[in-house]
Amino acid sequence: MSGTLRIHPLTDYPERFLEMKRLHIEKQGKSPRELEIRRASSHDGKGQILVMVDGVNDRDEAEALSGWLVTISPDERVDLPDGEYWIDSLIGLSVVDAESGDCLGAVEDVMPTGGNDIYLVRTTDGDTRMIPAVGEIVREIDIHSGVMKVRLLEGLWD
Repeated sequence: MSGTLRIHPLTDYPERFLEMKRLHIEKQGKSPRELEIRRASSHDGKGQILVMVDGVNDRDEAEALSGWLVTISPDERVDLPDGEYWIDSLIGLSVVDAESGDCLGAVEDVMPTGGNDIYLVRTTDGDTRMIPAVGEIVREIDIHSGVMKVRLLEGLWD
C-alpha cells in the first residue's frame, strides 16, 4: 500500500481515527500540517491505524512523514471521565506542595508507562524530577487554575 501512513496510536481511543476527516500533524522544527483523510482502517494484530491521505501518493512521501506526531484538536476529542486529563492540559501546570503551598516546579512532560503515568517536573532549581501519577502523591489537579497539588513521599526526590 504505497502512500499509506501507519499510525501508532498513543491514545486510549484509537477508533477515533476511523471517523476523522483530517489529520493534524506536528514535528519539532517543522510547520504543522493538516492532511485530508481519504480512507482509514485498523491494521488488526499490529495495533496500528492505516491512513491514506491526499498529497501522499507513494512510499517515499509517506516515509517523509515518519516521526511526525498526530495531534487531536479539542473539538475532535473524546469526553474524558472525571479524573482523566489530556496530556497537553497537564503540561505547564504549576506543581505545588499540598501541605506547605510551596511551588516545586512545573509539569514539563508526561511519560506513559503502562501502569501509571510519570509526570516530569522541571523544578524551580532547573532540575528534572519525576512524580508518579498516583492518588497517594498527586492530591489535586485543577486545570482551570493551572495547579497540581502533590504530597511528596519521603525519599521520592532525594
